[in-house]
Amino acid sequence: MMFADTPRAGLVRRLGVLLYDFMTLIALLMLAMLLALALVAGLEKAGLLSLVGYQDAAEYIQRHAIWFQLYLLLWVLWFYLYFWCKAGQTLGMRAWRLLLVQQNGAPVTFKQALIRLFTSLGGLGNLWLLVHWKQKLALQDQLSGTMVLVLSKEQSQQLNLHRQAR
Repeated sequence: MMFADTPRAGLVRRLGVLLYDFMTLIALLMLAMLLALALVAGLEKAGLLSLVGYQDAAEYIQRHAIWFQLYLLLWVLWFYLYFWCKAGQTLGMRAWRLLLVQQNGAPVTFKQALIRLFTSLGGLGNLWLLVHWKQKLALQDQLSGTMVLVLSKEQSQQLNLHRQAR
């Protein structure tokens, strides 16, 4: 296994990653909102949508909040699934030098990433580390067959410089 001697990530690093990824997601969701507003305005300008009875495009989106919330959820799902499957790292994980792999060291599959995303309970699954601190496997790690490793500076540099990150 390529990462046989690499330590697993503890709670503090994982919480740091959550904070970093949260800030990244806020920026991503702002972009999603901009695209939604532009789409509604474009559809109205093309005559395919009427904003009669609405103050503006933002009110239209607000009144159809369930669809907009599902749209935003898709952006969040895409963020995590894309980065975990593509490189084993979100932007926050890269900054904190963490890598997500299967428990045998292989890249994470889409199915594992999906299981991991839903069993993380919005980050609360990391609190499982307080109970099982020796294993350093969060709830989502155990249920998805994955683990989060702490890379050395050299491993991180090697992984990112040489594009060995899938």
